[in-house]
Amino acid sequence: MEVSPEHLLAFFTPNVDERDQHLRRARTLLERAIRQRWAEGMIQREADTAAWVERLMRPPAAALESVAEFAYDPQHPVGELAVLLGLSPTESDLLAVLLAIETDPASARLVAYLANSTTPALTIDTLFEIAYRPRCATFSDAQALLYSDLASDRAARRLQFMIVEGVETRPFLAQTVRLHPRLTAWMLGRRGLAADLAPHARLLPPERPVEAPDPKVLEMASHALLYGRLLSLRGLAGTGRELVFRALAFDQGRPLLVVSGRGLEPDLIVAAFREAVLHDAVLAFRNADDALAKDGILRFRDCLAVYPRFVGLTGLDEAAANVSALRTTVEIDVAVPKFNEREALWRQHLGPGSAISQGQLREISGLYNLGIGGIVEACGRAHDLAATENKPITRVHISQAVRLMFDSDLATVARRAEVSQTWDDVVLTEDMIESIRGLIDRIAFRNEVLGDWGFARKVGKGLGLTALFSGQPGTGKSMVAGLIARELGLDLYVVDLSRVMSKWLGETEKNLARAFDAAETGHVMLLFDEADTVLGKRTTNMQGANDRHANLETNFILARLEAFQGIAIFTTNIPSAVDPAVMRRMSAHIAFPFPDIESRAELWRRMIPAETPTSGAIDFAKLARTFELSGGYIRNVVLRAAYLAAREGTPLGASHLERAARGEYGERGALSVGGRL
Repeated sequence: MEVSPEHLLAFFTPNVDERDQHLRRARTLLERAIRQRWAEGMIQREADTAAWVERLMRPPAAALESVAEFAYDPQHPVGELAVLLGLSPTESDLLAVLLAIETDPASARLVAYLANSTTPALTIDTLFEIAYRPRCATFSDAQALLYSDLASDRAARRLQFMIVEGVETRPFLAQTVRLHPRLTAWMLGRRGLAADLAPHARLLPPERPVEAPDPKVLEMASHALLYGRLLSLRGLAGTGRELVFRALAFDQGRPLLVVSGRGLEPDLIVAAFREAVLHDAVLAFRNADDALAKDGILRFRDCLAVYPRFVGLTGLDEAAANVSALRTTVEIDVAVPKFNEREALWRQHLGPGSAISQGQLREISGLYNLGIGGIVEACGRAHDLAATENKPITRVHISQAVRLMFDSDLATVARRAEVSQTWDDVVLTEDMIESIRGLIDRIAFRNEVLGDWGFARKVGKGLGLTALFSGQPGTGKSMVAGLIARELGLDLYVVDLSRVMSKWLGETEKNLARAFDAAETGHVMLLFDEADTVLGKRTTNMQGANDRHANLETNFILARLEAFQGIAIFTTNIPSAVDPAVMRRMSAHIAFPFPDIESRAELWRRMIPAETPTSGAIDFAKLARTFELSGGYIRNVVLRAAYLAAREGTPLGASHLERAARGEYGERGALSVGGRL
């Protein structure tokens, strides 16, 4: 079927709805520019082409005197954006023409004709004829306005609402201007978050927070918002810092845009500011240090220069000095409420239908060092978990909810360890039992002692629990750490030192900080196994950069232990390698002795499960005398012996245990059987 010119024109020149203000305006400006160039002889007005162009130029041109007086309706997307960005009339015209090129085939063809090009790319030379000459009385005025509007420090360019291409490779007039695809989508009605930013951000409606923040904190934060300051809220995760931002946004009647800095590319910082403008939202960054690392601080600086409004920040530490140099920064500490206040918050948000007893409520309030925000979120998650099981909320639901909140913070530097053993599986001396009982008491009764009895005021800092377990391999250090965690109802996370330690300056400290911060909320116990690497003695005889870095890492550990409020256990086989200053800052140091004969005999006995089939009486005392093994090695031998017996299809007997013990010695490179491994 042959397509006639009339059919093509019907496609390229659809009727323009009165509501399409930008399209009517764009066609008017394009028509005026084309007729101006015809009149000046800049474009040859060939008869066949002119007829085609005349058909494209609809609606008819506006009178020349009305072009400069035009104003966009604030309800129209172009007018709305002009208000949000504070755009000049010529910048508004530029937006209208660029949007028309993106959405209207007729306008795109007219731009290509005006530029004598096969493509509708809008060069600055063509833009000058379309949007600037009609607005200005003289050529020089139009030229000055053009240079001003397209300056690199204008908000439209800094926030990439429009993009100028060819800056480094072409003369100014040959550079091209186009809309950012996000802006085109927004002006066409796609008002959700940008797809590239959505995985890192949440847009919250202006709703009153479920729990009011501290009035003093809110008052100081309100002043920061009023004067367009940067606001850095400091505190542990779950202290309710985001609730402060929500309250500020609610008071303003504006939504809240919360952007996470974890994994945020520098270009997405620009996207965050752009979305804040488009949604007229209060902007806040979580994990600000991560967002502002490397080139991130440069993008933040460029955006801040054209964004006069308030910006909220949490997790700002290393980048604090750089940020405060960009704009006045208000820093506010958001503290965890006292024990009695936490208990009341848990009771309020768990509701009357929970199966949590008063004793469990006190335990939860003391164990989890959460603030308002964390308690509200944990209760919400626990309600959801219980609802899926159609049961009232239990202590288990609370543990699961808190784990879900913080597990991702630790996943990069630690792994969660399941604790299957019981206290019956370990043999301890009376002194060790008393010392371990004392560690458990420090957590179980810390709210009563530190809070009700006032010792927190006297102690001042280091209110957490840190312990050093030292002893030879296999003496039960890691097992006891796991049992303590189980006794307290805490998840045990084993820090992976291979992922923590880094050759890059500052990276080790950053990884350690992430682990400590997560543990400080009280939802986990950290276990630093073989911690000599991070607790090593500092040296005064520095031979190079490695020595300096090692000293910095130890200094960081010292500083964190001073203020640490969480639970962490460090194990070492070489206590003499630990820096004395670190040792002094530990809450306790428990030495795990090598088991004597009686202890070894008991370990052999306890290591064999009751359901294991055995043949004859096993002389555990003889095994203890013959093989000088610690508990860890005894566990390996018993397991090896069980597999030997299973392979032979016989019950486990003394011969299997003796053969397995000799095999263990041989594999460990021992020259003789029976000595200490």
